[in-house]
Formats: sequence, structure tokens, C-alpha cells
Amino acid sequence: MKFSTSIKPFQDAVNKVTQAIPNKVLDPRYESLHVTLENQGLTLFATDGEMSITASMEVESTDQGNLGIKARTILDFLRSMYDTGVSFEVERQQMSEQGIVNIATDKGHYKIPCTFESKAEKQDKTYDIEFELASEDLLNIVHKTIFACSVDGMRPAMMGVLFEIENNNLTAVSTDGHRLVRFRKSCQVTQPEKQKVVMPARALSVLQKLISEGTVRISIDSTNKSIRFSTGNLVLDAALIVEQYPNYEAVIPLENDKRLTIERSLFYDSVRRVGRFSSIGDIRLSISSSSLQLSAENINEGESAQEDLSCTYDDDPIEIGFNSKFVEAALAHIDEDHVAVELSSPTTAVILKPEKEKDDESLIILVMPVRINN
Repeated sequence: MKFSTSIKPFQDAVNKVTQAIPNKVLDPRYESLHVTLENQGLTLFATDGEMSITASMEVESTDQGNLGIKARTILDFLRSMYDTGVSFEVERQQMSEQGIVNIATDKGHYKIPCTFESKAEKQDKTYDIEFELASEDLLNIVHKTIFACSVDGMRPAMMGVLFEIENNNLTAVSTDGHRLVRFRKSCQVTQPEKQKVVMPARALSVLQKLISEGTVRISIDSTNKSIRFSTGNLVLDAALIVEQYPNYEAVIPLENDKRLTIERSLFYDSVRRVGRFSSIGDIRLSISSSSLQLSAENINEGESAQEDLSCTYDDDPIEIGFNSKFVEAALAHIDEDHVAVELSSPTTAVILKPEKEKDDESLIILVMPVRINN
């Protein structure tokens, strides 16, 4: 079994595929890079049991075969290499499923052990929901939502992003119980009845590293609870989260009749500065006519901070407290120059959103308040 290629395209493909393998592999079945050669087509595959990535590329060869190489070994080799031509020749050890991959470049020869594998049988999947998104739009949806996913393994549904799919509309929701994001985007999808799927945050995080341009085809098998993202010569498959997602609509307040608007960058920078002076990370917002005061203190160290910002607000004065990191993260994921803050009382969730919404998308970020001491 022989094939030749260049280091750089092979390195790029291996780097992408091995994103499926976690840093700490507890199961040896998932530590290998699987290689399939069929004439001039080379297919690379890696999986952690829940998510898999497949990449294909052209090589110079007339052979065929299947083998497995330890992913970390080939990755370490490729990371230290420069771009040059490279050839691979595989030798089978006598009476064994073990072998050696002989690698040759213009400057050296290298040997890496491998195992021989039987060709994997393709599992037939029936995708009942399929649509396409520009990679820029998909990355924007993931960026706007994934930061608010829970990391609590006791609440597996909230460790993913809920996607609600219906005719020409896609709604993405994430929450960790303290904050919630709802992002709606117009898209061309024919789905007469609303479908709900929960995509794992880890798969979406890996997807962010794999795609950059072009169109992504999203295929969902709602019966077997799996999803596929396809773009170019790259495919990411992942198992969907099967636990039911919480009723997020029930926690979005409808009675927030007070509205403050402010320049997003000024508000964001002020929250970052003032929040660093809090002993527990909380920040107090004191809102009155055309004025927003931010304050925090660390009584144990004798530290405190206070800033005053101009804003647009003409309702009753109100004081409300927040975890500064949650407000900071919310403001970091709003792209518009001005942000609107809708609130009702010191104990009611606050909604942050762009002051002006785009025609084809809508974003709200809900943040729960915290109790503040007088």
C-alpha cells in the first residue's frame, strides 16, 4: 500500500479530522486516525464515539487498503515538518495485524507503527431535515449562542444549543440557568411543522474550527438523533442530545416596560473595569434619568469603583445587581453600536439586545439579576 502527496494538504486534513479526538482519551478505541486508500482517493476518519470527522483528499496512488495510526504520533510528526513532497509505504508484519508505515521526504525517512483494519461498513442514514446555510451565517449563530451553554453534566440538555426549525426560520437557544440567548435567523428551509433538536456544544465548538467559507449542508436524522454538517471535502457527524430542552419561552419576561439605550462599547468597557473591583464578581447598576451609574466594591481589601455613563432613559429610577461576567459576555456578543436594556424590577430578568434589529435576524440575551446589599 503506497501513496504520495504534499505535507501541507495532508497536515491540514489530519489537523481537522483529529479535532474529534479529545485531549484525554480514556478509551483506546478512539485514539487512532483511520486511513482508507482507494486508488487516488484518501479518506481520513476519527471519532470519540459521539462525534466523528471525515476528510477526503486526492493523492498519487493506484493501491487500496485500510489502516489505523495513533493520532498523536502522526500529529506530532506533521507539526514539526515543513511543506515538501512525502511518500507513505506500508509494510505488514508476518502473521500479524500490525504493520509499519515508512515515510520518506527529501531529507529523511521515518517509521510509524500501524494496525490493519477491515473496511468499515457504511451505515445507511435517512435524513428527514436538510437545508443549507452560508458558513458565515452558521458561524454567527454558533458564536451568538454557544457561550451561554451550561457545563453542568447534571443538566445534559442545557449543554447544547436548541435549534427550532420551521419554514424559512431558524431559532437557536442556549441557557445555563442564569442567562439565556435566543437568536432567530431567516433561512431557506422547507419544514411545515416545527422541529426541535439539541446540538451538543462540543460539536458546535469543533465546527467553528473547521469551517471558514462556502456553504454548509445540515442534515438531521430525527429518528436516530444524529446530525451531519457537510462542506467541501469535510463531514462532521454528531449524536444529538436526547434529553428534552427546558421551556425557555416561559422565562422570557413580557412585562419589561422600562428601556435604557446606551453605546455598547462604552457600557462594555465600563462593566469590565468596574467588575474587577468586586469581591464576588457582582456589579450594581443605578439607573435614573439619562444616567447609568456602575459600582462595585471589595470590602475585605478596601477596594471600590464607580463610573457614570450617559444613556437614554426616562422612566422611574431603579437599582439592580448582576454578575458582571454575564453582562460582559452578553455585551461582547452584540454587534451593533448601541444596545437596548429592557427591565422591570430588581428581581426580574433583564433583556439585552441590539437597539436596531436587522431585517433577517433577531437577538435577545436574558440575564438574571442578583441580590445586592444596601
